[in-house]
Amino acid sequence: MADAADKWAAQSLYDIETAKAMLDTGRYLSVLFCCQQAVEKMLKALIAKRTRELPPRLHNLMRLAEVASLTIPEDTAHLFRD
Repeated sequence: MADAADKWAAQSLYDIETAKAMLDTGRYLSVLFCCQQAVEKMLKALIAKRTRELPPRLHNLMRLAEVASLTIPEDTAHLFRD
């Protein structure tokens, strides 16, 4: 499952690079979308690495963080909620 984790992580980094390019052009809604996607994909990479299984097919960042066994500090948890 390391291969799946690596693929999710690579896609996450691609989304971060895309967000940077969108930031440079002032396309702020696209920046936000790409950043959310990057976080989601990195959480899925972590899940795949830790569980050695494919991550669940969901987009809820708080739920993905739970599945990844992460504790999100309360002062930043609002960033993970819908």
